[in-house]
Amino acid sequence: MINRIFGAALVFLAVSAVPSTAGENEWVGLYKGLDALDGSVDYLSISTTAPGEFEIRIVPSVISLCETGVGWIVATGRLVEEGTLLRENARVFCQGAEPVSLENRYFVRDDETGVIRYGASDDGRSLIYHRISDD
Repeated sequence: MINRIFGAALVFLAVSAVPSTAGENEWVGLYKGLDALDGSVDYLSISTTAPGEFEIRIVPSVISLCETGVGWIVATGRLVEEGTLLRENARVFCQGAEPVSLENRYFVRDDETGVIRYGASDDGRSLIYHRISDD
């Protein structure tokens, strides 16, 4: 019995050790989008690593940044204002190649729909991601 109480206390401490605000929780989840340029289906994962800090992963079905078409993007992120997440320290990992750094970009979240728009390119084209998970 004491082990269960102790275990429950440890779980509570672990969960409460990384506090988050309502704004942070609105970003966390798994999203799906379609890249209008190359037709790939993208999965976007956003998770918290510390208060106000995020880990971002983008896994497309095809990535035009990679010669083989196979790769993914890993980045960190931080809230810069309500509804805007700055993606920074991004690197693309292509199959059979060394990682390459990418420019910082912004994710903008619509409060009503939860849809994220992501300025993915310099030509003004944005990708649109819809949340497909609640957590």
